[in-house]
Amino acid sequence: MVFQAEVLQPQMVARFKQIIDQGELAHAYLLVGQSGAGKKALAQWLALRLFCQHVQDGEPDGSCPECERILSGNHPDVVVAKAEGRQIKVDQVRHLKAEFTKTGMEGQTKVFLIEDAEKLTVSAANSLLKFIEEPGPGVYILMLTTNKNAVLPTIQSRTQVLDLFPLSHEAVDQNLKAAGVPDYLRPVMLGITTDPDLAKSLIADDWFAKAVKAVWGWFKLLAQGNPMAFVNVTTTLVPLVNDRQQAVVMLDLITMLWRDGLMLQNDLADRLHYRQWEPELEQLVGQLTHRQILQASELTLECRKLLDQNLSFQTVAEQLTLRQLAVINLEGMMHRG
Repeated sequence: MVFQAEVLQPQMVARFKQIIDQGELAHAYLLVGQSGAGKKALAQWLALRLFCQHVQDGEPDGSCPECERILSGNHPDVVVAKAEGRQIKVDQVRHLKAEFTKTGMEGQTKVFLIEDAEKLTVSAANSLLKFIEEPGPGVYILMLTTNKNAVLPTIQSRTQVLDLFPLSHEAVDQNLKAAGVPDYLRPVMLGITTDPDLAKSLIADDWFAKAVKAVWGWFKLLAQGNPMAFVNVTTTLVPLVNDRQQAVVMLDLITMLWRDGLMLQNDLADRLHYRQWEPELEQLVGQLTHRQILQASELTLECRKLLDQNLSFQTVAEQLTLRQLAVINLEGMMHRG
């Protein structure tokens, strides 16, 4: 059986095989890597390896009762904690601490998996320190994070910190393909996320395809200095935005279009996200100066900060459209004059 960890992080799997063979497995690890890099898959592989009843050549078989329960998320001695909302709170840590004090229900081994470790509140993280430092025999703690710098130094000092290898472009593309992202949208999705789970949620109900189409239609009006771009915000963009994540993705899609415009002006077409629209995009940005595209890009980044200040997406998008129309039309008039 080939496990996902062996596809995404073959070097790390080989390293853990060696560590286990030499009897040098540490009691706590902090696995650091970008979204979709395989942190959870690696932690799952390690749990499988520790519990599997029929290990062969350092590999769990994936089919014994222990492996099957881990793969289905139903093993009583594999305890998972993750953020509810934006934080992992003290109440969740109390449950972990209670589990730490128990022996394994079916053996001497227990594995604790803490996802998004950077989301531990300070009080929650501090309450874990003693248990991470002295977890007891047969207890292993695997903490996952995309941002090592956001994890308390006291946590880092009590764990073995392992930076996962960056995924190859081919591996990321295969992840997104397996998540169901259509071929023509994968280059655009790569500009948003490399996490297949997030990608899968974005393409649900064709939301991502609709968002890309809407942003492209808005951009075509805007790039020509057409004031209907302002109306388009209300009629086309806003109806697609139901939460903050969708608002962020919309602004990211806009940012990527202007970024692609800069790539085309610098003869870097091989780096485009909107590859399927290259001929028309090239024609649109060919009518603009480098200064206009650069200013429009900077305005988009500024508006992202406004979204972080809890302004509505409609307000942010309308302000952005008016300011970018001013850049395009004013400079266009000056250029013609």
